[in-house]
Amino acid sequence: MKTLSILPLFTLLLVSPLYGQSFAERVTKAYLDTDQNFDLDCYYDYNKAPKLMTPKGETQRGANHISREFMIEKDNQILPMTFTVERKNRTITYSALIDNKHLATGNLKQRSFFLGPIKDQAFSAEYETTKILCEVNFAYAYPHELKDGNYHINVHPHKTYDWQNRLTAVMENYLNDKKFESIILLETGNNRGNLVNINHFFDGIPAKLPANKVDSDLVNVPLEIPIIVSPAGNNRFVFQAKNELNVTFTGGNHNYCIWNAARHIIEGMMTSKSEAKVNFYYDTKAIVAQQRGIEGEGLQINFNRRDVNRSNLLSDLLSNKNTQKVYHSSYLDYFRHFLARQFSGMYKTYKLNYKAEGYETTVILEGHGTRDLEVSFIYF
Repeated sequence: MKTLSILPLFTLLLVSPLYGQSFAERVTKAYLDTDQNFDLDCYYDYNKAPKLMTPKGETQRGANHISREFMIEKDNQILPMTFTVERKNRTITYSALIDNKHLATGNLKQRSFFLGPIKDQAFSAEYETTKILCEVNFAYAYPHELKDGNYHINVHPHKTYDWQNRLTAVMENYLNDKKFESIILLETGNNRGNLVNINHFFDGIPAKLPANKVDSDLVNVPLEIPIIVSPAGNNRFVFQAKNELNVTFTGGNHNYCIWNAARHIIEGMMTSKSEAKVNFYYDTKAIVAQQRGIEGEGLQINFNRRDVNRSNLLSDLLSNKNTQKVYHSSYLDYFRHFLARQFSGMYKTYKLNYKAEGYETTVILEGHGTRDLEVSFIYF
């Protein structure tokens, strides 16, 4: 009689249909697929009164142009806008036609820009057309939809960040925890899409960009988990939550990529109609940070090099009582000052709750909109 061997649990996980294709293979495919992406995006930025810009359908491609339809909503009025990028005798131009009669045009000098002036100045002032920011995106992940529920976002699970190899086991526990809807964000270079030659694109020549490095210790990652290429955490979200959205972060870096990911979720909320409450949870034992964080706006979210070299785990870095208040107050300052000014036309009140060891506060800001919004930052 033959004796059946019992495989170790780890081996069973590797061969289980739950995981199937290796994580490294899936990462490689995600990078290659994203390099071929293209889309046009427009939205209001720094508008002083409530206005929404939403896409109507996907970006359409022609022989020498790409275009996309949008809707501008203001005071229960809806105006159509067609945004087009076109090649004319090797020159790349853009045009935005609003309500079929108001036109903004120009040569495409940057991939992200505010619309140029239109002739009807009264209309431009009423609809704040110079506050419409348009983006010509290549090699950029498409927006990911967020609904009510409990999400886990694993940001950049790479050895470069987790050089002490302290996060792999805890991140895989989160990824396999059915209480969460998990998302994995992959690192790539900032402004990678700028490497795409637009003339080559119109000539039908596929983009051949420098290969991204597959650098992760993750193995047991369920197949249903989306893998999104996210340069420095700068990916886009379509905010569909109606009541409450909970997001738990793991990975790195807290003072750069995770900071960006949280920022873009709030931007998605601000540029929607939702009044859902947003709660960010930071597992400090499952997050790392880098020495120098996001700079500008007076932010002080850097760490001492000696401390980072000893341990870049967020719980260790924030165990210093002298660091806690300065770091957390500066982290919050961006969301209460810069981001609040950027979208002041999109909320009536903007309540921010911040709770961490050594620092706890609530602030309420007033804007020019109609919604009461609330965001919480909770560390554990």
